[in-house]
Amino acid sequence: MSLPGPLRPSLHTLESGLKVLLAPDPLAQTVAMGYFVQTGARDESREEMGASHFLEHLMFKGNATVGGAELNARLDALGGHANAFTSDEATVYHAASLPERAPELLSALSVLLEPALRPEDIATERGVILEEIAMYADQPESRVFDALRAAYWGDHPLGHAVLGTVQTVSALTPESLRRNFLARYGTPSVTLVATGKLEPQGLLEQAAQISRGWPRTVHTRQTRPQRAVSALHTLPDDTLSRLHVAVCTPGVAVAHPLREAAAALSEIIGGENGRLYWALLDTGLADSADLSHAEYQETGVFEGGFSCDPGRAAQVLDVYRSVLEGLQQDGVTEAEVRRAARKLAVSTLLRAETPQGQLFGLGMEFLSLGRVVTVEEAVERVAGVTAQDVTALLDLRPFDVQVTVALGQTAALKAVSHGLRPLLEHP
Repeated sequence: MSLPGPLRPSLHTLESGLKVLLAPDPLAQTVAMGYFVQTGARDESREEMGASHFLEHLMFKGNATVGGAELNARLDALGGHANAFTSDEATVYHAASLPERAPELLSALSVLLEPALRPEDIATERGVILEEIAMYADQPESRVFDALRAAYWGDHPLGHAVLGTVQTVSALTPESLRRNFLARYGTPSVTLVATGKLEPQGLLEQAAQISRGWPRTVHTRQTRPQRAVSALHTLPDDTLSRLHVAVCTPGVAVAHPLREAAAALSEIIGGENGRLYWALLDTGLADSADLSHAEYQETGVFEGGFSCDPGRAAQVLDVYRSVLEGLQQDGVTEAEVRRAARKLAVSTLLRAETPQGQLFGLGMEFLSLGRVVTVEEAVERVAGVTAQDVTALLDLRPFDVQVTVALGQTAALKAVSHGLRPLLEHP
């Protein structure tokens, strides 16, 4: 007799407007849930950068009847696996527990979506976030990638800093945070995703009761194209012993037919045993080198970089660029593509082996594409990438435009031109 396995995910829209995406698995040992909200840093005004991340912090301070200490104690008692994150296009609140505690888990998790936004909590969390900004400002890797994003995106909303800046976070008021919440947390923008050992009908009834009084505001995201111009920017800092370089080039959007080819190409270039490894790490020229692909609603980017001894800066940058440009000129091999596609397929399957891993795959794909993408479909799409697909992507010549930022002892880069506009010196 065969044992029951995972059931096909099902999508439901409640009377409140809340969408519920369920993926039951009778054999699972845990249940995972998350509220996936289609809003992030790009949906803020430039003057209110950091509002989405600020709201994420404030959600854990409780609602009108449950205080922050009590809420966190309830979540901790359920297993201690509750957390949240904010990105450019999404904010996610998630938790996991034993299956028999599922109703309590949903009840506690839902308190997060009913924030009290108390002035005293806002004052406390403002200090926490300002400390977080200061902490990242002390990390060279964060500094160089923040500068890269500002240089690449300019005034495009995808260039907004998720944490915000000291100035914007300091200026956010209880009124502006509440306005941001009401405008962007309406039920049409929220999806409850649940995976693992769960009872669908009971969960749907509970979610309907919980969400019936939630705001139903419709938030429309503003999208627009981005055209970057090649440039090399330097951020001199002679206190750093290593040179940190970040590079950004155009990629493809989340719904682009070559999205999986972009993932395979970034694995071929920047993955473990990728071309950058053999050109820069195996040779000892650099101590780190990578490249990945990030996709957004209307566009995407290849983003990566390296760190090395300042005296080797020009040489390493030349090799890094040669790897990218060599691929556009000579293409990829069938073996490289098969190896990359297989690694990505295995990674997808490994993530889906636990309810919590499957939760993020289902939730993020639904937010990005507006439809349910099963594990089987995700694996099939990435495993099916061919050399012809990657060649078609390279034919778009994504590496013709390269925005580069270098942080550290940058004197050796002054002689590097490569046809780019003059170096921009930043104090």
